[in-house]
Amino acid sequence: MSLFPPNQPGLHRRLILTLLLPLTVIFTISVFFDYRLAQQTAAIAYDQSLADAALDIAAHLKSRASSEMIALSTEAEAMLRNDSSDQVYFSVRNASGQLLAGDAEVPLLAVESPALTYVDAIISDRKTRAATLQVTHASGALRVTVAETLTKRDRASDRILTAMILPNIFVVISAYGVVLLGVRFGLKPLRQIETEIGARSPRDLRELDATMAPRELRPLLRRLNELFEQLRRASAGQQRFLADAAHQLRTPLAGLQAQLDLADAEGSFPVYADRLTRIHDSIERISHLANQLLTYSRAESSAAMAQDRVKVDLREIAEHSASVFIDRALAKGIDLGFDLEPASTSGVPWMLREALANMIDNAIRYTPNNSVITVLSGHRDGFPFVEVIDNGPGISVELRELALERFYRIPGSGGDGCGLGLAIVREVADVHGAVVQLSGVEGGGLRITLVFPRAVAET
Repeated sequence: MSLFPPNQPGLHRRLILTLLLPLTVIFTISVFFDYRLAQQTAAIAYDQSLADAALDIAAHLKSRASSEMIALSTEAEAMLRNDSSDQVYFSVRNASGQLLAGDAEVPLLAVESPALTYVDAIISDRKTRAATLQVTHASGALRVTVAETLTKRDRASDRILTAMILPNIFVVISAYGVVLLGVRFGLKPLRQIETEIGARSPRDLRELDATMAPRELRPLLRRLNELFEQLRRASAGQQRFLADAAHQLRTPLAGLQAQLDLADAEGSFPVYADRLTRIHDSIERISHLANQLLTYSRAESSAAMAQDRVKVDLREIAEHSASVFIDRALAKGIDLGFDLEPASTSGVPWMLREALANMIDNAIRYTPNNSVITVLSGHRDGFPFVEVIDNGPGISVELRELALERFYRIPGSGGDGCGLGLAIVREVADVHGAVVQLSGVEGGGLRITLVFPRAVAET
């Protein structure tokens, strides 16, 4: 059962969402309240201007001598209406609501208090803001109202909104960028660990260095290292078992082989000589299989990954490995030749010798008598390589990948192999970061090439 629900977002996305969503909400709330506060401050200022105008009107009112009407001085009215943005209205009414001065369009506004009051009103089908107050005059109690359209206020609201949003947007975008960079930088150790683990093969169980990791990651790395240690112990136990098993097999097989050789030399089985030969061949195959199993196990184990690497001369490895098989090649009439050029790589010498030995052994086992096998080394396109070419039956394209699997033998192929030779070659290649290439040869045959990485060769 999985520890986590399926389709969980990545840690990077979760951190971004966790940080940016609250930041966006805070930004929205902050802009809203700041805008409302600034708008209210501006509205109070404009309302105060209307109140000042109403007080000025009350101070400049004078009664006409021949009537009950009240007039405002020409200069005062001109100053009142001098507004380039808004239409200004005013009215002066008596206690009964009769218009004494000003604009008839200004209605008698219902107010809750005779003191200074601010109300919204519709005048000449236009929205206005009005200030009204009650004053005492020689002619009696008067109600003075001053109203103006909302153009200045709307413009001020737009300017306030722009002035508040643009800087805040810049701040938020900057904060977003800082968050993204912070999350990326904060997750960098995780990516480094991911890269290190991803670059390893399944058998590389070396400890992860936790000394330079962030404190929060060290417990995780310690648990991984503990798991790696358990796997290494299990692998080491398996290796000891296989080594002991191979030793226990080889000892009686060697004794049996010696007894058969002695019996053959003494002529103890003159009637069944062919049967003795078959027994001899079977024992040799069992011995070869035991040795191959041990070699494959050593190459496959995690212990192989941890072995120290040294600079290996591929030409020397190829020459030594091929010389071991000269007698076998001569016995089959095979011309085992060399075309060796200088090449080197960083690796484990015994593993590379085993790989090349299995490449040559495979060629000798499956190549007919009186054939030609060539061992090569050198550089190709800047990459070091070793190669074995034979003119045997070859391997068809569709079976080449299968031929690298354990215990797989080409259907109908001759030879007495056990199906582990090329599998060992691939295991050694994986340990060294190399590539095994199987290809055909013009005129028939097989080319087995072990190509090493250039970066490894240059270290």
